[in-house]
Amino acid sequence: MALNKKLDRDFIANLFSLQGMTAIITGGAGRLGVQYVTALKKAGANVVSFDVVINNALGKNIQQEKVDITKKDDVFRATDIVEQKYGSVDILINNAAFNPKVGKDADSTGSECWLPHEDYPQSLWLKEFDIGLNGAMYCTQASARHMIRQNSGIILNIASTSAITAPDHRKYEKGKFKSAAYPVVKTALLGLTRSWAAYFASTAPNVRVNSVCLGAVNFGSMEPEFLAKLGQRNMLGRPAKPDEYNGLILFLCSDASSFITGSIVTADGGQTVW
Repeated sequence: MALNKKLDRDFIANLFSLQGMTAIITGGAGRLGVQYVTALKKAGANVVSFDVVINNALGKNIQQEKVDITKKDDVFRATDIVEQKYGSVDILINNAAFNPKVGKDADSTGSECWLPHEDYPQSLWLKEFDIGLNGAMYCTQASARHMIRQNSGIILNIASTSAITAPDHRKYEKGKFKSAAYPVVKTALLGLTRSWAAYFASTAPNVRVNSVCLGAVNFGSMEPEFLAKLGQRNMLGRPAKPDEYNGLILFLCSDASSFITGSIVTADGGQTVW
């Protein structure tokens, strides 16, 4: 019996192992990006963060590259450097997004981000698309060249419940509104997921592309009233903890999900079921 239990543990560990694989995570220095970087590193992957900033909290064991993903040539150069160093590009997580913070972490200079739709600045509209959609396309193109040659790879696009349902502006302070660009970009990521999955089916069938629609996350800085409003919106009565998406991310990046591609997986505490 003890031997069987050990074999079972080894089987599960191997199924979710990323040992020897190389992963690029955009926005890896951000709050959720750090979670994904750490989870994939613990699973054995060589993890590289593409971000415009360096996060010292990630430590020396994580390679961090300052990359502006809105610049296609820079993305291609950085991706080639990763492939040359590690010998492959096996995983890409398109996580970077323009998403202003709320609560105690809110940026006092970001008041324009919450303007009524008719007043939303063109510069911010274009910036959201540039980071959240164009950047995802450029990173996918750059990684695809290596994945097609390998005929293996996994691309995961981080979307949102806002790709399924409209943002509920009632949870914000009076006069503040989530930008129209955010749900549009996240919805477009679902189309990008399906398009690339279908493309790889014809060019490199062992390359898989999926997307996750995630709910709100409590990083411990939300005001009690806002936190309560978020809790009322789903079946579990609370937003996610920062590390509660790690298992899903690891699943979709590993052989445990080997027969899943072109799929949209939702993790939102039941919010979009209601």
